[in-house]
Parts: sequence; structure tokens; C-alpha cells
Amino acid sequence: MSRSQKESTLAALLRDRPRRGRPPREVSRQNVYVALSRNQKELVSVLARRLPDGIVRADIPDLAIMVLSTRMEGLRRATSGRTREIPEGITDLESLYLLWDLPPAKHDGDEKRWTSIRVSPQQAIDLGRVHGTLNVLFGATRSEVFALALELLEQFVNHDYAGVEAASLAEMRERIVGVYL
Repeated sequence: MSRSQKESTLAALLRDRPRRGRPPREVSRQNVYVALSRNQKELVSVLARRLPDGIVRADIPDLAIMVLSTRMEGLRRATSGRTREIPEGITDLESLYLLWDLPPAKHDGDEKRWTSIRVSPQQAIDLGRVHGTLNVLFGATRSEVFALALELLEQFVNHDYAGVEAASLAEMRERIVGVYL
């Protein structure tokens, strides 16, 4: 800095001051609006506690969408060479739950409320792609697709995760792809 561009004392004090609000991320996240029940919101918190310390609650939507898009890619690969996106026996969203050994979608009396989830740009694209596919095939809403993603993440954590201490989203993505593809 030259003498004419001297930094003020207040600017120097504010530069090192911790900022309020969300911590900055390497890649800015986007808001996606979905309707979730209280049980589904609690599931997000439970999954965050069960995963390693490097994965925080804000990363759960990204992980859920990673699992869902990886599983859908597995279906695409299984039907490669045919004119179908998914196998012939899958006629509705419930049969997709059964294909992946998930309990049928819970339609409990719990009221669903709109909330915003923050996802990375790639996961927003993946969610849109899967939502578009399932909407055309079964009339599924974005909220139903995200609920399916949460169920798949819960299944991954319960059965396929095996306590591997992945510390970042990239390592978790590698683990998910290694398990399902």
C-alpha cells in the first residue's frame, strides 16, 4: 500500500472480526424448496449425528441426492441397450421403493411444511434430472423425490456405510459410487 491508500483503523479491526451468519462454502449453495414432515426433518438431524464429524447437517441434502442419483444411474446402466429408462416392472413410485428394499413411503398424518434445503449446484442439477424423470413416469413431486433420497441415504448409512470414516463430501461420493456402481 502506498501512503495515500492507508487502511483505516476501523477497517483493520473489522477485517479479522468473525462474521455472523452461515459459514462461507467453497461452492455457493442454492435453495431448493421441498415439503417435509417433522419426521423427515428429524431424520436429517439423526443422519447428521451418525455420520463423521467432517459431514455436518447442511451436507445431508447433498449426500441424499448423491445416493439417489447414483442409484438412478445404476438403473440406467441395468437397462442400457433398451429404450427404457428404468426396468419394466417398475410401474409407480412404491415399486421403486420395493426394488431398492426400502419400506413403502410413509403417508403418516404428520403435516408437511415447506422448507428450503441448500444444495450444491451439481446436486441441484441431479435432483432436477431425477425429479424430471420420476415426474414424467409416475407424477412424483420434488418433495416425494427428496423423501426417497432421504430414505436411500438412511439405508446407505444403516447397511452399506460400515463405519468408514470419510471426512469430506468428495470422499463420501467416492464411497457411494463404489458401493452402488
